[in-house]
Amino acid sequence: MHNDVRLLGSIALASILLIIPSSVLWARPGVFKPKDDPAGPALWGGLRFRHEFQDNFNLKSYGDSPVVGDEEDNFLLGRLRLGIKGRLYKNVFFSAGIQHAEVWGMEINESQFFKKSFDREHNPYEDDWEPFNTYLRVKDLFSLPLDLKVGRQLIYFGDKRIFGPGQWGNTGRWWWDAARAHFHFDDHFIDLFYGNTVIHDPDVISTSHNHGFESTGLYAHFQPFPENKNIVIEPFFMTKDSDGNEFTGENGQTDDLEAWYAGFRIAEQDHKKFDWDLTYILERGDHAGDDLAASGYHLQLAYNFNDFFLKPRLGADYSYSSGDEDPDDGDRETFDGAFGARDKMYGRMNLFHWKNLKDAQLHLTLHPHKDWRIVTRWHHFRLAEREDAWYLNPKAYRDPTGASGDEVGRELDIIGRWQVSSQHQIQCGFGYFWPDEFAEKQDADKDAAWAFVQWQWKFSQPLDKLSVPDF
Repeated sequence: MHNDVRLLGSIALASILLIIPSSVLWARPGVFKPKDDPAGPALWGGLRFRHEFQDNFNLKSYGDSPVVGDEEDNFLLGRLRLGIKGRLYKNVFFSAGIQHAEVWGMEINESQFFKKSFDREHNPYEDDWEPFNTYLRVKDLFSLPLDLKVGRQLIYFGDKRIFGPGQWGNTGRWWWDAARAHFHFDDHFIDLFYGNTVIHDPDVISTSHNHGFESTGLYAHFQPFPENKNIVIEPFFMTKDSDGNEFTGENGQTDDLEAWYAGFRIAEQDHKKFDWDLTYILERGDHAGDDLAASGYHLQLAYNFNDFFLKPRLGADYSYSSGDEDPDDGDRETFDGAFGARDKMYGRMNLFHWKNLKDAQLHLTLHPHKDWRIVTRWHHFRLAEREDAWYLNPKAYRDPTGASGDEVGRELDIIGRWQVSSQHQIQCGFGYFWPDEFAEKQDADKDAAWAFVQWQWKFSQPLDKLSVPDF
């Protein structure tokens, strides 16, 4: 299997390199100027607090008889990030940081976040002074337009659907201990990486225990039409291996995960005030002895009323991820979401993953002021395969007979954001979920509600200009 993966990766990389003019390979360096490369040492950081109210749902349950926790929850989330960055030598830069994340008042016990496949807790809410954004970066390596970044880092591309850090979560969904090469030329780039994902266990520092997944891959970004730079084409390929952890197959036996993905994103902004976006991804490989054959795609079309009051943007999206119609045939057809973000994609209440899902949505964005934005989204959720699970909790919400149907529910989200200043931001929002046949038969016919308010402060300040923070 590994030989097949290496062959496919080589073919994908060769195909990309073939369309690059040879003159580009020796292009003059210095085009790419990362924002995190200050001339002198700088202190960076951020502080965030968010209060959330949940009624008839939580991160692992839906309804008034939850699998874990209580039917109603009020809690406060807090996250501190702090670090220093600067130049070590000419084109060599560094960053060294920490993160501390806590939750107060939550009804779910931290033991509920034990993940069997990792053999330890993987907590989305709490971190205890973890290394964060700690890396070395070399620009223009060998006097080529090539940057190398090694260490703990966030990796994200495009609309963050395939690679996304998931920063809405208190600890952050995807962190990487990785080496990443960034080859940049004109308005294009190719990134190659090898790395391992970080497990968030608040009881043990991550440098002393196992990682989550191991991955090798590439992500490219091209703007192929000089006359229209709003069109982007982004091919990608990557692997996802279990890195020594064991997963459970359909026959109940445990074994390794060895998966690979290939796909593309094509998008255009402001084509006669229209925006459109298409992502398609295949997943193949081996999941604990089961043959993997899954896929997903996302479509978006939106129109910008730039000349109207409030500058409305009205759009429609459709997201699909395959499910498994037969849980006992040794073929796993449930797409697993790759390394993508989830927090803003499939309902802000986070009741759904990009797994066994059909999500049709309408959205409206308004700008009452240059610093204010209001986003309203309406979702209609169905299962791709009714014999598969609702992946809020696949053990609790599954009907292998398919008799519960495929209609899960509808969700309305309204999120407001106020950019108070360059450093301060306030958000508040509301979500409401109406259950349909599947949710009602699997648990309850109770509506679910969610509300939050959040304040966030971010800063980056040269050490020689430090002053009292602007609160």
